[in-house]
Amino acid sequence: MHTLLPRFLLSVLIVFVAAEAALAAQKNPVRIGVLALTAAACQSKDFIEGMKELGYQEEKDFKIECRDAGGKLDALDKAAVELVKTSPALILAFGQINTYAIHKATRAIPVVMVASGDPVFFGFAKSLAKPGGNMTGLTYYAPELSAKRIELLKTVLPGLKRVAVLGNPAASPELYKVYERDVQSAAKKLGLHVVTYDANNSHEIETAFEQMAKDRMQAVYALPNYLFAQNAQTIADLSRINGLPSIHFMMGYAPLGGLLSYGPDYDLLHRRTAAYVDKILHGAKPGDLPVNQPERLELILNMGVAKELGLSIPENLLLRADRIVE
Repeated sequence: MHTLLPRFLLSVLIVFVAAEAALAAQKNPVRIGVLALTAAACQSKDFIEGMKELGYQEEKDFKIECRDAGGKLDALDKAAVELVKTSPALILAFGQINTYAIHKATRAIPVVMVASGDPVFFGFAKSLAKPGGNMTGLTYYAPELSAKRIELLKTVLPGLKRVAVLGNPAASPELYKVYERDVQSAAKKLGLHVVTYDANNSHEIETAFEQMAKDRMQAVYALPNYLFAQNAQTIADLSRINGLPSIHFMMGYAPLGGLLSYGPDYDLLHRRTAAYVDKILHGAKPGDLPVNQPERLELILNMGVAKELGLSIPENLLLRADRIVE
């Protein structure tokens, strides 16, 4: 009798463990919310790759739950509220406008962001080292970035006096003001006159360049913005047509025919968000995870465009460039 009891308990334990394993295998994938301006922006292949590198499989271990605004800025807040109502385990917000909308929609669900503005200034975090709330992630903002980009234009065009700045105030008026402040501060130190040209859609970008030509501007800086990312080719083409040396925040700009690209690797930033997601899924609190900035910035120069514009590129800039497109 006594010898049978342990065997019975052992068999019960085995059945229990097997049942637990079966339940674990059948567990639904974790739902990760994504807020996007357009349906096309719902998927980030770089984030997915980052998750794969950490051992996660899409659909099996996690599933993307996306809400998009149909390309309409005024519908983004509503999309954010709808996403929050689905109660995902956490939310990804790629870009300033998405981050801001999610920030207004929830202070409870963990949020991993890639923001273009200062997270502390905009209230996303109490500090970069200790965010303290429900948001963490990465930011590619730094006050000196605008100064560096304008300095680069001055380097390739020593006689530069008048700089056109392409801006999009409709996307994020608050961020627009911050960038405008940074640009004006940098221009003052370099003795440059800056004129801002607003463009809220692709047609207005063309109109802005027409006005730049009439105003005899000498170079153009496209502020970091989703619209100018989508229209990088158009900006590169219009810059060359109008004889304007130009600099852009996206690394892909120079290979498209722009003169200079200076900024972080945005694909890498998206990939790095996977590490934050992994930590949060394992119990970490967003408020305890530091907000990180890009590990490095890359300078890309298009020598073919420089020759087309009749520019003589200084040797020190050639040596400084991370990549030169011929």
